[in-house]
Amino acid sequence: MLTATKNILKKLAGKILNLDDTVRPQAHLKFFEDYLDRFNFDTNTRDSEKFLSVLKKKHLVDDIVVATMNGGSVVSSNGNAISESVTGAALFNYVQSEHPRSETILIKSNGWYMIFPRNQKLFIVKASSDLSNVELGALAKEIESFLSLRELQPNS
Repeated sequence: MLTATKNILKKLAGKILNLDDTVRPQAHLKFFEDYLDRFNFDTNTRDSEKFLSVLKKKHLVDDIVVATMNGGSVVSSNGNAISESVTGAALFNYVQSEHPRSETILIKSNGWYMIFPRNQKLFIVKASSDLSNVELGALAKEIESFLSLRELQPNS
C-alpha cells in the first residue's frame, strides 16, 4: 500500500513539476529583428579580419577565434590567436576527457567564453552574454562557409 501511494504521488509530482510554462520572448525577438533590419552586414569579402569584424557586430560578440582541435590557429578577430587557440583546445580536450558527452563549454570570467567543436574545428567565442547553441551554430556555419570559399578561390 505504501509503495502504491508513493508511486502515485511521484507521478503526480512529476506531472505538476514538469509543466512547461515558458513563453517565446517576443520583446527579445523584436529587438533582434529590428537590429538586423537597421544595419547592413556585408560579409562578402576575402579578408578574414574584415569578415570577422562584420560577424562580431552581426552576432553581438566581442571576439572570435577558430582553431584546430590540437590548438593550431585558423582565424581570429584579435591578436591573441595562437595563445587562445592553444588554451581553448587544452581546456576543451581536458573537459572532454572528464565529461565525454559535453558539447559546449561556457566560462564566465569578465564576460562569457564559449568553446565548442564543429567539423574538426574548435570555435572560441567571447561575448558579454552567453549565446544559445543555435546562435553558436549559426556563427560557426557562417565562418565555415567563409573558410571553404576562401580555400576554393585562388589568391588574387
